[in-house]
Amino acid sequence: MSIDREKARQRTEFHLVPTVHESETSYLKPDLKPAHKFEVTLEPDDFTEEKYLLFEDYQTHVHHEPPPKTTRSGFRRFLCSSPLTRTQRPLPSGAPQHLGSWHQCYRVDGELVAFGVLDLLPACVSGVYFVYHRSVETWAFGKLAALREIALAREAHHRFYYMGYYIHGCAKMRYKVDYAPQFVLDLDALAWDPLDAAALAQMDRGGYERGARDAKAANGSGGEGGGDDGGPAETGDAPRDRPPGAGKKAFDTPADAAAAVNAGLSLFDLDFPGMMAAADVEAQVDLDSVRLGLRGGRVVTCDVSCAPHAPGA
Repeated sequence: MSIDREKARQRTEFHLVPTVHESETSYLKPDLKPAHKFEVTLEPDDFTEEKYLLFEDYQTHVHHEPPPKTTRSGFRRFLCSSPLTRTQRPLPSGAPQHLGSWHQCYRVDGELVAFGVLDLLPACVSGVYFVYHRSVETWAFGKLAALREIALAREAHHRFYYMGYYIHGCAKMRYKVDYAPQFVLDLDALAWDPLDAAALAQMDRGGYERGARDAKAANGSGGEGGGDDGGPAETGDAPRDRPPGAGKKAFDTPADAAAAVNAGLSLFDLDFPGMMAAADVEAQVDLDSVRLGLRGGRVVTCDVSCAPHAPGA
């Protein structure tokens, strides 16, 4: 291929993986002398003072959280030392595929300016949280991180990229609709539906939970009947279709369910997608080997004993 044809191809075609690496120091051609050194590394999700100070700046600047509310212990619990075990397994190419919880760190001239908190599972890369310093806000590091995490999923042969919950009425989550193709879980059918323009318009009219169900009803494909104009069905009195598991207590809102749990109701008595039955947990989970976070360390359940307190203790 001629040089002219190669330049024309580069102008008209976009290839994600090589493009996201172009600015990294280790990928630059030897004759290029960059003004700054840009590095991206995948590191254990351990606590460091460097990460905490960046998190503190982010919480103050982006979330307007007063400094006393941001603490090192809270940061540890929130974004460090996940119970997922970090490990590696070989890919067909021989390169390692990292699994477990990691921090993807972005440094400019050796200074940490952003990091993403990732859960790397065999089938997916899950973006848990992203933190950046106010000094790089203008460079849209959140979008850069999303593209890099998608590239990581491709390079390490993960099948999916999971951006986390999408709440249609939350302005801070609207950025997620900028990436496609994307799918959202229909909580009634337990099926993944395209999060496209039609789905977003339906959510504008009828809310998150009813969006897919009402759209199917309007198209005559089942579910609870919609209005004659194709709008959402009336809410309030119509019973909801629920997945198998009849006989369990059902709640219409997470707040109702949370209140019931706080009052002493077991999670096993609740009816919501993804909840395992107690018998399934006993049959499928080794309860003697569950990892627990305890007083800053990790233990397994077989090493824990509960002794009664002495009177007055």
